Amino acid sequence: MRGIGYPIQMNLRRLEIQGFKTFAQKTVIEFVADQNGKPGLTAIVGPNGSGKSNIADAIRWVIGEQSMRLLRAKKSEDLIFSGTTKKARAGFAEVTMTIENANATGDELREIVITRRAYRDGKSEYEVNKKPVRLSDIVLLLAQSGLGQRTYSVIGQGMADRILSASPAERKEFFDEAAGLRPFQMKRASAEQKLDASKEKLLHAELILRELAPHLTSLERQAKRLQERDALNQELDQLETRYYGSQWKTIRGEEETLGKRKGEASTAVAKIREGYAKREAELKVLEEQTTDAPADTFQKQQQLLSELREQRSVVRESCVRLEVRAQAMKEQSSSWSPLPISKILNRLSEIRETLDRVIHELSSEKMDVERVRELARGALKAHSDLTTALEKPVPEKVETDPVTQKELSILKEKLTKIEDELRKAETALVEAQRAQQKERTQVFALQHEIRSQRDDQFKAEQELNRIEVDMARVGARKEAFLQDIRTYAQKREAGLDALANSVSEGFDRSKLDEMARALSKVRSRLEWIGGIDPAVLDEYAETKTRFDHMSEQTTDLKDAILSLQTVIVELDETIKKRAEVSFRLLNKEFGVYFKKLFGGGEAGLVEIQAEPTVDEDGNILKEAVTGPAGFDITANPPGKRMKSIALLSGGERALTSIALLCAIMATNPSPFVVLDEVDAALDESNSEKYGAIIEEFAERTQFVVITHNRATMNHAHVLYGVTMGDEGVSKLLSVKFEDILNK
Repeated sequence: MRGIGYPIQMNLRRLEIQGFKTFAQKTVIEFVADQNGKPGLTAIVGPNGSGKSNIADAIRWVIGEQSMRLLRAKKSEDLIFSGTTKKARAGFAEVTMTIENANATGDELREIVITRRAYRDGKSEYEVNKKPVRLSDIVLLLAQSGLGQRTYSVIGQGMADRILSASPAERKEFFDEAAGLRPFQMKRASAEQKLDASKEKLLHAELILRELAPHLTSLERQAKRLQERDALNQELDQLETRYYGSQWKTIRGEEETLGKRKGEASTAVAKIREGYAKREAELKVLEEQTTDAPADTFQKQQQLLSELREQRSVVRESCVRLEVRAQAMKEQSSSWSPLPISKILNRLSEIRETLDRVIHELSSEKMDVERVRELARGALKAHSDLTTALEKPVPEKVETDPVTQKELSILKEKLTKIEDELRKAETALVEAQRAQQKERTQVFALQHEIRSQRDDQFKAEQELNRIEVDMARVGARKEAFLQDIRTYAQKREAGLDALANSVSEGFDRSKLDEMARALSKVRSRLEWIGGIDPAVLDEYAETKTRFDHMSEQTTDLKDAILSLQTVIVELDETIKKRAEVSFRLLNKEFGVYFKKLFGGGEAGLVEIQAEPTVDEDGNILKEAVTGPAGFDITANPPGKRMKSIALLSGGERALTSIALLCAIMATNPSPFVVLDEVDAALDESNSEKYGAIIEEFAERTQFVVITHNRATMNHAHVLYGVTMGDEGVSKLLSVKFEDILNK
């Protein structure tokens, strides 16, 4: 079995002591193998009081011994060199032990350097390979390597005899550690501590869970309400954004549109009023400038035209009569006549009617010039046709009456003159009519334009009135809207423009009514929920996290307890099996070495079972622990029958304890063993036996023996001598027997 990466087989290679007890100066002890490469035996000798046993104490101290009694001190300060008359005291004590693993492979370390340091202020330091560690790390490391604080690894003065005089429970502890059960027992003890701590934590966690559960339930209800309120607030915010934003956007858009329309309508009304006033002024000026002169001129021209027409008619009639008379005179002289008289008279009547119509048209207030011209052209054409018909040549020459002819010529000239004047009069009449018509047209046009502008002004004013009514209606809606938002969402009033800008489009009235109902419903729900401190969410989250953590911790603790219980059961099974095997071997080897040392006899170990705990009435309170509670020792030297080892002599006790140590080393070899004057009570014969057995074990176990016995020294391959001079400081001398023999 290996611990934290270190090997089981370890050999002591170096021990450095400084400031520890009598070793004031730094002292280095090298532990080398023999010439065959075996661990061998190193002997340390010296006179009494030289400090050689302090080397064993140093080894015991560096591997974690805490008992001042076993270290032969009263307090930790006694372990530090206290000084002499010639040597100042040390400020600290330090021991460094180097353990070598010759079979290291892979990631295993070849050397492990353990250092323990103590200061006068009581502070202690532990290092492994110059890295700070805890004492428990060193204890576990050495325990997994077969080294213990109180086992046979370091056997001090009188300790061998104390094994015999110890109680059965103390012997069991010693045997368990010697059998390599200490790591399992440490793990079991650690598992039990963890199990007890886990059970205590589980009880505490369950108590906390019982306290938290009702509070968490209450907080959860409040948190759900608060979360519902948050959802409702979010829904309310969205609804208010859409509802108020849409309305404000619509109101703002209508105000802008109506304001623009009002401005345009006001501008149009002002412009129309300005044009109307201007046209009124123009009409007034035109009316003032207009006189009756054109009308008088027109009437005079009509009167003149009428007179000229009458004159022309008279002249024409005179001409016609003269022509008729002349024609009659010709007809009297000739039977040929161009036209009958009746037809001539009819044509003349038609011409007279046409001229009457012209006169009537000219005297009309609304004279149609084109009509007059058309009638005049018709009259002229009829006159021309009649004249042509009347001017056909006479088949024979007839003399005309000169008087008639002269009168006719005069009348024609007069008719021509009258017609010229008539044409001029007609032209003047047309011009007068045109002038009069022009003035009337301008007045009529202005009056028509004024009437049109008056109509436009009326329409524009009506439009302006309608716009103002719409603006008043929008203003009333705006006031109602602001009153609503001040009642239910006052904080939104300052950001209405931004609210309106966030809405992409407005909604119709049915959609707004639907949103209003939804708003009312959400507000009623929020009012029903009531006010809850938002800190409840944080408290709920914190409590929920703690509850979940404690629940998870409870589950983990239950799993850990189950796992630890399983580990303890497995460790108990392992310890039980190993203890049974170790006890059988140890009991066998104890008998073998007892006979070897005593030359016969019998010795053995007896298991003592634990008794259950009972009360005063004999009722069992606690069942007995499985396995032996301790061990008793039986020893019968050759020829003796003793019931108790207390009856053995001092030498017999020493041999019995050595036999027990040898049995332990045979069943569970230690990497190295330090024996401090264990052979002090042996005679020469038994010392030889003791030395031979130690030399035999030295083939596989490293021994450091502190002794005065020459027989033991004979089996060592390295000998260190410890002396003490006048300064009261222990010093070291070394001798390697192989080097001396080679010389």
